Amino acid sequence: MRRRVILVAAALAACNQAPAATTEFFGPTIEPPRGLAKIQPGMSVADARKLLPALRDDPRAIRDQLVLDSGVSDVKLEVRADSGTVASIVAIVSGHGTREMLTRAWGEPTITRDSLGQPEVTWANETTGWKVKLDCLERNCIVEYVPYHVLTSDFFGAHVVPPGDLAKLRVGMKVAEARKLAPGPVDVRSGVPTGVDGVREFVSIDDKLGILRAIYLNLPPHAEELIADAWGPGSPATEPVGKSVLVWPDPTTGWRATLRPALGSSHDLAFDTYLPAAQLFGEQPDVMDAVPVLGMTVDEVKKAFPKDDVIPAGKNGLVILLPPTEWDRSATKINLEIVNGRVRELAFAIPYKAHPEARDTLLELFTHKWGVPRPAEDENGKRILVFHAGQPRVEILEDTAHAAWKIEIR
Repeated sequence: MRRRVILVAAALAACNQAPAATTEFFGPTIEPPRGLAKIQPGMSVADARKLLPALRDDPRAIRDQLVLDSGVSDVKLEVRADSGTVASIVAIVSGHGTREMLTRAWGEPTITRDSLGQPEVTWANETTGWKVKLDCLERNCIVEYVPYHVLTSDFFGAHVVPPGDLAKLRVGMKVAEARKLAPGPVDVRSGVPTGVDGVREFVSIDDKLGILRAIYLNLPPHAEELIADAWGPGSPATEPVGKSVLVWPDPTTGWRATLRPALGSSHDLAFDTYLPAAQLFGEQPDVMDAVPVLGMTVDEVKKAFPKDDVIPAGKNGLVILLPPTEWDRSATKINLEIVNGRVRELAFAIPYKAHPEARDTLLELFTHKWGVPRPAEDENGKRILVFHAGQPRVEILEDTAHAAWKIEIR
């Protein structure tokens, strides 16, 4: 027992004899020390361990993290994780001489303000692809290493598509499925740095339903001009909560981007898929291009659409969930009436409340597909428009109270 105590004491003494960090520890270039540059936020912890076997668990930590021996007495190197995914890379430096030491190593820092208006001290290097954020607290300083490239319009590309693995996801997708496709942003609730300055990617989850609720980027204030350079001016719109936003729908990709104010001066750029109304209806008067299901059996309908998009509705009904049109945010619900095992009728609504000008655009689309309508009344005495009296019969009612066109096809 005495020998063990002596060995422990000797080990502690050896640790205490380790030198303090100097500019040589941080090096002449801006990048994580001791091999940590091999690791990126968003990477799985398992892959990080393979790239840097010296990483080890930190049993004293209150958070999920790995540590790496720094070789100096006053710096602790941490790889912080969230649900098995690397969330951040930090060096915790004891004392308050860190800013002066980093300035000697890398030159004067850039002093800006973050989205909340708080001072932010940073160093960045486009060549190494890393940025350092310095935050000094009461007892120590936190040096966070973030992948870095300058944000330009090229980041957004010529068409509206989420970057990287986010493009594999869909709003409403099951979390278990999404985690296989993009584990980084799905698992790290605080967002994952994209490697582009000031841009973090997020996936918001509905924990109760176990589905993706939103896919978005958090962007710095100047990003709006860059987006307009890439995609053109956005279309102004008003969300249900009354918030003014800019929208970029892209019929070539089926993705739509919405830019809205976020925390402080930052913006969120949310992505969702949509189905243009013209593609939903198509050109043929006797069939709906997106849901050509009249006369199909229940089994045929279930084979034609993804399992999660076909929902039972009572004894004699099904609901098919389609992406929203360009004028709505919620899924387009196609209600199917089943008679003798086959689809006899389709009923659905196309709202236009957020875009009042879409009322007439839709009316022109109906007329183009089915011809000039004949005014009539339904069994309740409500005025309807009969666009197609043959097979199938198409009746459309304008619901002015909810700013929507209601369509029945049978």
